[in-house]
Amino acid sequence: MGRTAFSSPSPSSSVAVTVAASVASFLAGMDVLIVNVALPTIAAELGGDMAVQQWVVDGYTLLFAALLLLAGSLADRFGAKRVFLIGAALFGLASLFCSFAWSMAALVFGRCVLGVASALILPASMSLINEANPDPRRRAWALALWGAGGASASAVGPLLGGLLTPIHWSLVFVINVPFCLLILVLAPRIRRSPRRVIRFDWIGQALALAGLTTLVAGIIEVGAIGVAAPATLVLLGVGLLALVLFVVSQTKVVAPMMPLGLFRIRGMQVALQIGFIMIFNWYGMVFICTMFLQNERHMGAFAAGLVFVPSAFVTIIGNLIGGRIITAHGVRFSITLGLAIMIAGFLFEFLAPAPIPVWVVATGLSIVGFGAAITTPAAAGVVLRSVDPAQAGIASAMFNTFRQVGGAIGVAVFGVIATFLPSLDVALRSVFVASAVLLAYVLVFELLRWRER
Repeated sequence: MGRTAFSSPSPSSSVAVTVAASVASFLAGMDVLIVNVALPTIAAELGGDMAVQQWVVDGYTLLFAALLLLAGSLADRFGAKRVFLIGAALFGLASLFCSFAWSMAALVFGRCVLGVASALILPASMSLINEANPDPRRRAWALALWGAGGASASAVGPLLGGLLTPIHWSLVFVINVPFCLLILVLAPRIRRSPRRVIRFDWIGQALALAGLTTLVAGIIEVGAIGVAAPATLVLLGVGLLALVLFVVSQTKVVAPMMPLGLFRIRGMQVALQIGFIMIFNWYGMVFICTMFLQNERHMGAFAAGLVFVPSAFVTIIGNLIGGRIITAHGVRFSITLGLAIMIAGFLFEFLAPAPIPVWVVATGLSIVGFGAAITTPAAAGVVLRSVDPAQAGIASAMFNTFRQVGGAIGVAVFGVIATFLPSLDVALRSVFVASAVLLAYVLVFELLRWRER
């Protein structure tokens, strides 16, 4: 059954949707990284080693990533607006729960619920933008603002964490509540979304959740108990097996949660690789960077947060400029430019003398953030223009799933690397050079194998 016909959205509705979606994008991005600066303080009060601290971050990103595809289907089935508002309400309640966490186990549980809420709001926010902005030019600007929300949050998150943690670490979660209330206040101005009758792939969802969770758990345990430990091998084996079965299941079910046919579209191939590798690099870098600043450079939470101030402003400016670049030169030019800037930023930091000066870290973060700000809305635009409008929800969910899976694995991988290297300075340099190499691969793939339509 097709979508129900709806009239064109009014300008006020389009503005309300763009603001609410951008706030949601900001929340989803900020909550991944705002906790990083607070982790040493939280661990000092509630306990927990490196592995437990990784779970505070990955408890969020894992559920976020694993449920995004289901959430995209839910947005299509029940309407993007309804799913979006339910997610915003749940996000606020889970944030309050985390602020009252009495143990690391309770905090990890609360972070998992936050991940569920983020999975509900993010693909729905992209679908709402698509519905509210049928004109391609207006949609490009709306996506630029949506991208500004997510990209700036990844820089603002550590800054807010540094400002709030000295008062009390619980405030890094309480700060979410006003943003959730703003979304709910805007709800009456968002028009009702169309709905489609679709089937849910429960087998695929279960396999994806089991595979991602056990795989990331196995990677984290490599650093905690060693790669040869039986528990580590079992977790890694189960994770890989579940993911293989997931891929196989997508060829057998009537309504797959991840239509494999979308992978044959060159634009989707480019966008998915960009989404995965960019966030893999960024989350891993911020996780190790905050540890480096506080544990090796002996900076307080507030001072460490200030290091992210320049990148916060630069990222916002980059997203706004990104919309102009897309309009003037197209998404392919924007992606090429953004990736090149990010590579330059990582190499700038890698080549700095040891120990890495704080000003180099701040400058490198700004360069990388600026490049990411140009690239993200362009990649999101590629997703929406590469598929049929009826598949916009699931395609958006796939794009954001690859982003968040990349982030979860990035934190796990670089956290493990840090445990085996002699210093956090060396660990941070390994992040920089690995990130530059991965982005160079994506740049070459984009230049040689994809042509903008």
